[in-house]
Amino acid sequence: MDKCNEAMEKALQAAHDVEVGDEYFADKNYNAALMRYKEAVEQKPGDIAIHVRLGRAFEKLGQLPQAIEQYKAAQELAGPAKWSEEAKAAVLPLEHQQPSGK
Repeated sequence: MDKCNEAMEKALQAAHDVEVGDEYFADKNYNAALMRYKEAVEQKPGDIAIHVRLGRAFEKLGQLPQAIEQYKAAQELAGPAKWSEEAKAAVLPLEHQQPSGK
């Protein structure tokens, strides 16, 4: 019973962090959004949508290697096709923006 309650608490906290992160992202406060998404992914590391959101935030902050890492992580996870398709579509242009040697 305790494990079930703990899992539910983590899921609710992650959902709250994502919701607040989305508000920050919409307001173009990408650093604050990133922090909330990082907190959410700690609670639900296997959530494809959170990894895509992290990728978006890193991308907006110009942290391309981290964005690519998150988009690739999303592609490894199960979830709705819209998230994996967005992750795939986002990676290629970012990889071409990377300096050679990466």
